[in-house]
Formats: sequence, C-alpha cells, structure tokens
Amino acid sequence: MLLGVGVLVDQGRLGTAGATLALLIALSAMEPFAALRRGALEAGRTWLAARRLSPYCGMSQQAQQASLPAEAPEPGYAISLRQVSARYPDSPVDALQSFSLTLAPGERVAVVGPSGAGKSTLMALAAGELAPRQGTIRTLPYAWLSQRTDLFQDSLRDNLLLADADADDDALWRALGSAGLASEVRALHAGLDTRLGEGGLGLSGGQARRLALARLLLQPHPLWLLDEPTEGLDAITAADVLARLHALGTGRAWLMATHLRREAALADRLLVLRGGRIDAEFPRGSAGFETTLAALRPD
Repeated sequence: MLLGVGVLVDQGRLGTAGATLALLIALSAMEPFAALRRGALEAGRTWLAARRLSPYCGMSQQAQQASLPAEAPEPGYAISLRQVSARYPDSPVDALQSFSLTLAPGERVAVVGPSGAGKSTLMALAAGELAPRQGTIRTLPYAWLSQRTDLFQDSLRDNLLLADADADDDALWRALGSAGLASEVRALHAGLDTRLGEGGLGLSGGQARRLALARLLLQPHPLWLLDEPTEGLDAITAADVLARLHALGTGRAWLMATHLRREAALADRLLVLRGGRIDAEFPRGSAGFETTLAALRPD
C-alpha cells in the first residue's frame, strides 16, 4: 500500500494531504496485527505458566484422589505406600512395581539410585502428581519442595502467598528470616512488593531457592517431600540451605530424592532403588549406610 502511495505522489496524482491520510490508514491497519502478535506471545507464556501450576490446580480427578487420600496413614506412620505400581501415560511398562514403603513420624529417608531407578516416580506419587495404577498411598499433610523452583512474574509477596493465601506480612517476614532471605528483601526499595521477572528474573539461583524454602516453611505440615533440594547451587549456598532445612525440619518426616552426598548425609535411612524396586536399605550407623553415602556424587 505504501509503495502504491509513493508511486501516485511521484506521478503527481496524489497530494500531500491525501498521502498523509493514506499513511495514517496504513498504520491503523497494522494495529490489529500487532495485537495478534502480542496475544500470541502472551498465550505462550500463559501455557507455560499453566503447565507449572497444573500439578497443584489442574490435576485429573484420579490424581487428586491420590494426592488427597481418603484415609490417614496407618497409625504410627507419616506416609505409607502398599503394593503400589505406577507408569507414565506414554510408557508401556511400570516405573514402580509392587512398591511398598513406610516412614515413621519425624523419620528422614533419602532415596538414592541410578538414573531411571524410579526416584522421580516415587516423589510424583507421594506428591499426588501421578496416580498409582494399583496399590494404596496414604500420607499426612505434606509440603512439597520440587527440584525446579517455580516463580512467577508477580511480586515477592504474591509468590510467597502461593503457599498460604491467608498469611499476613508478619508471617511472610518470619518465613523469609528463617530461610535467610529477609535482610536481602528488606534492602530492596519495594520490599515484599518487588516484582519479579518471568521465571523469577531478578533473583540469583541461591535467592530463588531460599524463596522456595520460605514457601515450604509457610506450610506447617508434618511431612516434607524434597526433590534434590540443593541441585544446581554452589557449595556455600547449598550448605546454608541444608543447614536451615536440618534445623527447621526437626520433628518432621522427610522423603527426599537425591544423588548428592551432602543431601543424603542428613537422612536417618538410605533407600536404594533399582529398576523400580527397593534394592537395599540401610539405617544410619550401619556399614551399608556409610558405603552407599561414599558412592554418591560428592559436593
């Protein structure tokens, strides 16, 4: 269109006023396409956010039933799995087979094993992100710290309120203090109202992990599900996060998937998985515990 206007002006068939009007019409005609482009970009971001939130608010009815068992665990247990078999929708074979496990209240169990052994499947089952094909899963109320820290393009306050929508600012500051992040947030001009970029842009990896820890602490549940809680952190930051988990997790049961020695060292019992089954388990203080610990990836 603009090329045609230029030709007409050059030939003297269109004056300045007409050319100006044609230019304005051309620019106006492009506005809907700009909106479509913005909409396509936002649709992509919305789809990614929905994928991150789907384990919590978009699960199938079957998965919801797995994450909210009708009955509490057997007396004396924080979590119990009985003869559980499970597979992913795109797999013809079970990732876990006739799997049974119990944790006592306050007991800390680290699940180790080679890649593909079933660690992630076990955590997904315990957290209600995957429904069992058969068997029963019963848990006390739990808080879930996944390997990936999901942060959203919103304020620090609203990212924390995902854990407890009713928490007041005092509770948020206490959680941030316990996670070792309060002083850094107070130093920000907007404090709790500081807005994060997409995916937590604006925070370092260590700060993002501490924010996830603060969210964990806002949920006063007796069971923690921890999936490689310090993966990707430098040694100093990881040591600080683990020290805080150790101190603040007293009295809570832990089920933790890991391949790191520094994480497994906090456990009362090591559970070794192979091929979707329990290959061995060792209590703290046994020779097997120390041998298994030494074979894990060092810090």
